[in-house]
Amino acid sequence: MPEFTPDQVAFVTGAASGIGLAISKQLILDGITKIAALDISESGLSTAFESSSAKVLQLVVDCSSESEIEAAVEKTVAEFGRLDVCVNAAGIPSAGPRVKIDELEKGNTEKVLELNLMGVWLCERAQIRQFLKQEMRHVSTGLPLKTRGSIVNLGSLTSHVAIPALSPYIMAKHGVLGLTKADAHDYALEGIRVNCICPGWIRTQMTSSLRDNPEVSEAVVTRAPMARWGHPEEIAFTASFLLSDKASFVTGASISVDGGYGAC
Repeated sequence: MPEFTPDQVAFVTGAASGIGLAISKQLILDGITKIAALDISESGLSTAFESSSAKVLQLVVDCSSESEIEAAVEKTVAEFGRLDVCVNAAGIPSAGPRVKIDELEKGNTEKVLELNLMGVWLCERAQIRQFLKQEMRHVSTGLPLKTRGSIVNLGSLTSHVAIPALSPYIMAKHGVLGLTKADAHDYALEGIRVNCICPGWIRTQMTSSLRDNPEVSEAVVTRAPMARWGHPEEIAFTASFLLSDKASFVTGASISVDGGYGAC
C-alpha cells in the first residue's frame, strides 16, 4: 500500500538538490501526486523535476523571506486545495569562512540564522496556519484517528553536538530542534505532528568539499560506527515514514540518521 493517498499534497523547501530533492522524489515514489517544490534556484528546480510523474508546482523562493514563504503557501493551496505533508530542508552551512567566534562577522552569522532557523520558523508558521484552516481527515491506516497534517524539519548531528568552527550553523540547528519540540507540544491536540530528522555526514553537493579533504573524510569514517558517509535517500526513507500516517503516534521526536555517529 502506498504511504500516501492521491489527495494528499506535499510542500518541500530546499527541493532542488541534496536531501530536499531526495525527499521529494521519495514522497512521489510513495504515492504523492501533487507537490510544491521550493528552492532559490530556478534552474535547479527545472532540472530536478523535468521528468517527474507527479504534478509539481515549482516555486522560486527565498525561504528567509516572510512574504515569499506566505505567498508560496497561498499558491500551493490555490493550485492543489490544501497542505498535508511539509518538509523544511532549505539551509546553508555558512555565509563566509569557517572560523571560531572571535573571527566571526555579525552579518555572516545573521545570514545563517535567518535561513536555517528563522526560515524554518517562517515556513512552519505558515504551514501550521494553513493546517488549522483545514478540517481533520481520517488517517489512511484504518485506525480511529484524525489528522490535519505533518511536518518534518531538517536538523543535523549538530542539533546535538558541536563540531569545530561552525557555531552559527550549530546555533541554528539546535534552535530547529527546540522549535520542533515546542510546536509538537503546542499543536498535538489540533491533529498536527512535527518531527525533526538529524542527519549525520551525508553525500551531497554541500559536503563535496569535505569529502574531497582526506583528513576530514577519514575523521568522519573513523568516528561513525558504520564507517561510511550516508546517502540522501537514507534520510528520505525516514522522512517519508515520519510524514505518513504510519507514524501517527510520533511527534516532537528527534530522529538521528547518522550511521551511529551520535552514539560515540
